[in-house]
Amino acid sequence: MRTHYVGDTPLDDARLTEDLAQTDSLTWSEAYSDYVFGGAWKSCMLFARGGDAGDGVVTHYDHERPAAFTPFADRLPYLRELIEDVADLDRLNFVRLAKVQNSVIIPHRDLLELSELADETRNAHRMHIPLVTNEDCFFNEGDTVYRMRRGEVWFLDASEIHSVAVLSSQERVHLMFDFVDVPSSKPLTTVRGAGPDAGIPDDRTVKRPPLTDAEHAGLMALADILTPETVNEVFSIVIKRHFRSDGGENFVWRTMTDIARAAADPAVLAHVEELRRHYTLERTA
Repeated sequence: MRTHYVGDTPLDDARLTEDLAQTDSLTWSEAYSDYVFGGAWKSCMLFARGGDAGDGVVTHYDHERPAAFTPFADRLPYLRELIEDVADLDRLNFVRLAKVQNSVIIPHRDLLELSELADETRNAHRMHIPLVTNEDCFFNEGDTVYRMRRGEVWFLDASEIHSVAVLSSQERVHLMFDFVDVPSSKPLTTVRGAGPDAGIPDDRTVKRPPLTDAEHAGLMALADILTPETVNEVFSIVIKRHFRSDGGENFVWRTMTDIARAAADPAVLAHVEELRRHYTLERTA
């Protein structure tokens, strides 16, 4: 489903604050933190196959068992109620509470490793509801950078290359819903609003200035320090620049490949090309 803003769902500030305080006592997974530069991407499962909180890796769950609320959800009554209110539980597969701060996420495609699963058990549609966010939290798809605001309901086309930047010490906290793609007479969400054709509203997009020649030269100069040991740091700099300046389509992977090609160590280019394959082209469970 195309990335688009649907509408808003009201949030009860007092009850949400109480539930989020309770999450400090939960066990948070750091699965998928290899996608992140800067810190960890932390999540806990509130709804999953078999009702098992598990380790957070989607392919590690028993997809033969029906999806259900996990014990973590039982400890967060408001968030459980919110999930029940906004989602079609018949097609809901997973719900994660996810938090991240002071980090960027590598441009990637999701769902690549799920191709062997049957339609009725495979994640196909991704929905986000930001619970805690700020103006320094960004999403990117193609050459579009945009913000999701608190209490908004968004569908994200996770099969497209996308990335995230949280350029703040304040934790960004989202509910992430994954639905299966099976026929139904009901919509995936009860929240009324725009359909897929609406796309990303113009007032949610971030208008970035064009990348300057000096900025491009500064990035290319990173080839002098790029080694297998510094790849993550250089990647982080390039991704952050992407969220502040418009360098055109496929800027991050194109720029990293150019920097790696100019680096003294030929092993760096092979490593960057392998990362690109893994995160955007093919990945196994």
